Amino acid sequence: MNILVGRFLLKDIPMVYGSQDDIYSFIEDQIGKEKLWIVTLNALMYMEYLKGNEYSKAISKASFSIPDGVGIVKLLKKKGIETERCPGIDTMKYLLELSEINNYRIFLLGSEESVVGQAAQIIEKMFNVNIVGFHHGYFDISAEREVVRKINDSKTDLLFVGMGIPKQESFIFRNYETLQAKLMMGVGGSFDVFAGVTRRAPLFFQKLGLEWLYRMFEEPHRFKKLPDLFKFYMNLYRNKD
Repeated sequence: MNILVGRFLLKDIPMVYGSQDDIYSFIEDQIGKEKLWIVTLNALMYMEYLKGNEYSKAISKASFSIPDGVGIVKLLKKKGIETERCPGIDTMKYLLELSEINNYRIFLLGSEESVVGQAAQIIEKMFNVNIVGFHHGYFDISAEREVVRKINDSKTDLLFVGMGIPKQESFIFRNYETLQAKLMMGVGGSFDVFAGVTRRAPLFFQKLGLEWLYRMFEEPHRFKKLPDLFKFYMNLYRNKD
């Protein structure tokens, strides 16, 4: 399989870049070769990474990150690297399509119990895949061992964690060695979209790379993240990273 992707260290974050098709082909080729942890990196995640906390350790521990947001695409371009975006929900859909072909077992972790349960039903019907379990994301750290046991008992191949940042990557980081899935990936609010609780941004916003802006208008609590976004783009255009 001839896969045209490149690798790049972005502030110690291992990145994979290229066309979306080639990045997805690369992921397909890697499943089963090693335990995979994929991060779909956007500007807010990058800014959180720069704080030098547990989340920073988590992101650098992942197998690799792929460029989710337009901000990361622009940052890589500033460094002479051309790449296409791989939005998290599109990457999840690709892996679900792959699961139908390869009979991968799927576990969903995150969101409210009713929402993730609804998402599981819709995903099973939409993609004709085997959801072997799901669990809500509202548990404290003392319950993690039991949640991990439930995931491992399901014999899942793919684990999607939709708990938002920084919780989803921190959960995977703390439990990486114990989790037995072939592939793990944080998917943010994707379960809410599949369940119909929230809507994905219209195509117009997607093409302009402004899905984040649409989500802020749909979910006003996200506006608290605006200062980090402004700082990211100010640094980008001032040639700071």
